[in-house]
Amino acid sequence: MTTALLAKQVAIVTGGGRGFGRAIADTLAALGANVVVASRNAPELDEVANAIKKQGGKALAQTADIADERQVQELVLATERWVGPPTILVNNAGVLDPIGPLVETSGTMWLRNIAINVGGTYLATRAVLPGMLDRDYGRIVNISSGAADRPSAGWSAYCAARAAVDQLTRVLALEMEGSGVSVSAFHLGFMDTAMQERIRQSTPEQFPRVEELREAHRQGRVKDPHDPARVVAYLCLPATERNGAILEVGDAEVVGAAEAALPAATS
Repeated sequence: MTTALLAKQVAIVTGGGRGFGRAIADTLAALGANVVVASRNAPELDEVANAIKKQGGKALAQTADIADERQVQELVLATERWVGPPTILVNNAGVLDPIGPLVETSGTMWLRNIAINVGGTYLATRAVLPGMLDRDYGRIVNISSGAADRPSAGWSAYCAARAAVDQLTRVLALEMEGSGVSVSAFHLGFMDTAMQERIRQSTPEQFPRVEELREAHRQGRVKDPHDPARVVAYLCLPATERNGAILEVGDAEVVGAAEAALPAATS
């Protein structure tokens, strides 16, 4: 069952095949958006799109490596051709590895992390912006992390990438001021996803903070990803003006604003 807050909106969600990306896609579709889910895993994407359709929503699965410029351009062209001009972009695709001391990391894996987390955010944003600017409207939400502000041993690539995404958000927001396009970033916290499970499997030598995350899981402080997905959906609403904001999952003000703006969550 859908509501109409995002009726006639077309949303691209990168990394939409699982975890937080899937929760975002589900939530946007439930609000009436036509959702295009993108990742490298076609079977996962098909499952997400089919589940949305069964709930009465509209979705398209489109495989794409978000770090490949040609594939990103094809993603946007396919969206325009089969769904409509994108009005919403959620840059959610991201990777964690390599985990471990910088001196022990693979250069190939380290640079691949930056290519996906930062380069993918840039490429997808660059691809949708001309159309958004032509129509004087758009909502771009960059999924980031508290790792942007908190350095953690063993996460050199991930921390550097998230800090870059936040600064990219700030710069682009300045460039978009008064254009009708709003750009924001959202720091997700502990969530019940495959990435969190991957972190908990790290050794203390790889990631000294691992016990902190294991304890959060034992205490039940790991959230269902559909809860923070509602904040992302709020940032995508036409009525929401948060250009340049870097928002935290634990920010009571923004969570309250999201709950006031959206229909009550259903189980």
